[in-house]
Amino acid sequence: MPSKTPVEIADRLSRKRALASAIAAAVFLMVQVLTHPFFGVDAQHPRTGMWAVNAFALLLILATGGGLVYNRQIRQLLHDELSRSHYRTAVVAGYWIAMVVAMGLIVLPVSQGMGAREAVYLIVTPSIPAALLTFAYLEHRAHRDA
Repeated sequence: MPSKTPVEIADRLSRKRALASAIAAAVFLMVQVLTHPFFGVDAQHPRTGMWAVNAFALLLILATGGGLVYNRQIRQLLHDELSRSHYRTAVVAGYWIAMVVAMGLIVLPVSQGMGAREAVYLIVTPSIPAALLTFAYLEHRAHRDA
């Protein structure tokens, strides 16, 4: 069986990265809808800590594009100019979702009695998946059109 070239490996990983980003975003949202870790539980409850760890992990994946375990040549191929452009677009989408939700929290009367932890949760929870889903969509579209 012939060994794969770095370009073939990077292409395969890039396709998997798009799918993995979409799945990670969907699972994160589903878990948040089912558990609501900041509403009705003590701030020291393990669910709140796990939410923060999960959100941080997703941000790390988004910031690095994943693939930290691969060698430098594979990472350079994975993070080509098109992929970096998709990353920038995804971060902008996540930023605007965060800003819209934050502004909504300011003007909506239902948020008047809300604490900072709940507000941060409501801002971060939709913005990270929005960025990941945008990145996944753009990467998937690029592979489909290639």
